[in-house]
Amino acid sequence: LVVDDHAPTRALVRGILEAEKGTKFEVIEAGTGKDCLKAVDKQGPFDLILLDVNMPDMDGYAVCRALRTVEKAVPIIFIRAKGDVKDFVEGREAGADSYLVKPISRAHLRSVVNLFTSIERKSRGQGAPQ
Repeated sequence: LVVDDHAPTRALVRGILEAEKGTKFEVIEAGTGKDCLKAVDKQGPFDLILLDVNMPDMDGYAVCRALRTVEKAVPIIFIRAKGDVKDFVEGREAGADSYLVKPISRAHLRSVVNLFTSIERKSRGQGAPQ
């Protein structure tokens, strides 16, 4: 699940993940925090959530805390324009597992996504990630 209010960022992430040769990813998009929570409720559980911090309806930290009440194990990776240590700490305190800084590096995104989805697949004993 890719959550970002900036449609070009969602498209970039989708393109990078769908071009991944080793693993087939099904990418679901949400443009707001509320859409994210609805998607998790209707289409979850997901293997991974990529979550923007700055969104118009609710910030990513609030979304992450809400997700953690229902999704304890899903890896949540924040996508953020800032790379300050305090932002990383705030994300971890909200329940995130990792952090990507914009502009998103293709190699870094693929590496982080493959790491967290392979861990999740192994723990669930499942195939293709969402």
